[in-house]
Amino acid sequence: MKNKFYRIISPVTLLVVIALDAAVAAYAVFAVKKLIQNVSVYSVLFAIIDLFAIVVAVFVSKYVVSQGIVFGDNSFEFTALDENNVFNYDDVENIKINKDTKASLKKNFNDRQSQVIITLKDGTVVTVDIGLTSMKKLKKIENEINSHLN
Repeated sequence: MKNKFYRIISPVTLLVVIALDAAVAAYAVFAVKKLIQNVSVYSVLFAIIDLFAIVVAVFVSKYVVSQGIVFGDNSFEFTALDENNVFNYDDVENIKINKDTKASLKKNFNDRQSQVIITLKDGTVVTVDIGLTSMKKLKKIENEINSHLN
């Protein structure tokens, strides 16, 4: 079986990354125009700094877009976590999903984040916070994990 990948990206994070990438691109255009108009130490320095900003923007955009869950033959992996992110299907007893969908004006973004609650066969319960996702995406993740459980 080929690995399935479900991308998990918060709409807010996506908007922020797009806005920052657009700002870096706009400053690049501005830097090139200033460099063409008047070659000075400051315009060259500004262009070099913007070149570094472009490199950082590419890496940040790639990192944000690559976050998700990889489903393999024997295990699934949360790519956004640094450690304890791989779970074997044989070790998982059951999973639950949680997303607060109740209306409230007091809750912020952190209170609206989706969670996958994994109960392992040794009695350990692991809660993985996957950020702001849609209920549809959360159900897809639950169905995919449940389809692999024995």
